[in-house]
Amino acid sequence: MNDEKRVLRNALGAFATGVTIVTTKTLNGSDLGRTANSFSSVSLDPPLILWSLSKTSSSFESFKQAAYFAVHILSADQDSLSGAFASSSANPFDTVAVERGHDGIPLIEQCSARFECKTTYQYEGGDHIIFVGEIIGFQHSATPPLLFHGGRYGRLVSHQQDELAFARRAESLSPEDFIYLVSRVFYRIREEAVAERKRRGWSGADYAVLTLLGHQDGRALEDIYRIGRARGDEVGRDTLEDLKSRGFIKLDDTPGDASSRAWLTHDGRRAMIEIVALLKSSEAQCLAPIDDNEVRILKQLLGKLAIDGADSGWPPMPSRAGDEFVAAVKDEGAEP
Repeated sequence: MNDEKRVLRNALGAFATGVTIVTTKTLNGSDLGRTANSFSSVSLDPPLILWSLSKTSSSFESFKQAAYFAVHILSADQDSLSGAFASSSANPFDTVAVERGHDGIPLIEQCSARFECKTTYQYEGGDHIIFVGEIIGFQHSATPPLLFHGGRYGRLVSHQQDELAFARRAESLSPEDFIYLVSRVFYRIREEAVAERKRRGWSGADYAVLTLLGHQDGRALEDIYRIGRARGDEVGRDTLEDLKSRGFIKLDDTPGDASSRAWLTHDGRRAMIEIVALLKSSEAQCLAPIDDNEVRILKQLLGKLAIDGADSGWPPMPSRAGDEFVAAVKDEGAEP
């Protein structure tokens, strides 16, 4: 691709689109599917839609000869399907369960929407062919769609402009400040768990030790002291001895040895499970007004910020291939 075409493609990529998979059955009876974002509604009466495919695509002749096809608008959790159907290296139908539609065309399940179509018109469109189909059946769900913008997959977020009634003060944080919002949510979620910790007679230092061992059992005592201080909790040998006497942890019998370590006992692990259960319950109540799609977006965004140093004491954030955006799906003209 020359520089001018690349610049044009990038400019066109400023328009956010949904992502679809178009399927059909070939003349020899094989299932065929390709990823495409060149989809658009045309008419409600009669119900018509269109999509386009590159003339250089290996599936071009099969779609051109097909009497029927189906367009699947992918849901936000189906980005892996998009990549699978954009690649010609393997047959994605080997791992995807399908239903059968009109004339036996394959229908993918759990999409945001799905349209079965009869091929009605085919038009020349430069280096593409534009297929127009008459809708003969469709399904629709409330599942948010997968989006594609600027070479990356994304998710739909509702746009709201709520008027916040508050007086801004230089000596105070306001509801427009990130730390204000995060703090409010943090204290709201942990309120019940804090009350339970106090009922059990746990100090902040006690909980710091139990939390650190819950994240990683068998920590070196020097690490526990150092991380506890960094988090604002004065953890000392007396804290550890007290937790040991109460049956929550076990220690090496070598005080002062830098290699000495601490572990949760059965009772300590059970107590932490109970506290974590309270926290998860409070989290679920806090997030209840937000739909699942927005919750996932919120967690992904916070995950980008929750990158700790090696000395933080928190477990490292996992790296998940499914959360990495795709720069470009390389296929014969069928890429989004």
